[in-house]
Amino acid sequence: MKKIPFKLCMITNRHLIKSRPLIEICERALKGGVDCILLREPDLNPKTLTYIGKQFRMLTSRYNAKLIVKDRVDVAQVIEADGVHLGADSIPPEDVRRIFKGLIGYSAHNIEEIKSLEDKVDYFFLSPIFHTRSKPMKKPLGVDYLANAVKLTSKVIYPLGGITPDKIKELRKARPGGIAVMSAFFQAPDPEGLAKSYLKELEGVE
Repeated sequence: MKKIPFKLCMITNRHLIKSRPLIEICERALKGGVDCILLREPDLNPKTLTYIGKQFRMLTSRYNAKLIVKDRVDVAQVIEADGVHLGADSIPPEDVRRIFKGLIGYSAHNIEEIKSLEDKVDYFFLSPIFHTRSKPMKKPLGVDYLANAVKLTSKVIYPLGGITPDKIKELRKARPGGIAVMSAFFQAPDPEGLAKSYLKELEGVE
């Protein structure tokens, strides 16, 4: 049985917000059952990211949710985050592992990346599964591709990209450990209700 670190990960992107504060939207999603926040604000300097990160650490602790920081291992250590999330241009995961004891995730875009790194990280995002406006030029991998990836690794894979609650039923065929979502939460008038909708559909996913 694969160890599932979390079920529903919300990825932050304050540039998608029109009016409400980022932390307010995230708290509403946490109330709805989101159990992981990935703090992904790559244009912030370390001081500002640390300041925001401390607020998110208090918030996620209140809801017993994981807090993961994109790329910045130093910030993750300072705010006592649960993990760091890496990509192709990040510090290699084996080097991060030497200095960081928490979860290490990785954004993969094909099975080859997953196979080459599965002994070095704790979980993967795989994207884009469906068409997404955040990466309009990227061809979707599709559910069958996701299913093959899940079968080929002992690590949990979280599909990402264009996932709405009505698509969860289709995703169940691939048996992912959960899902990762960004844009939908910031476009939703009711982030709490959206989180509940995702989790209701995910109940059938092992």
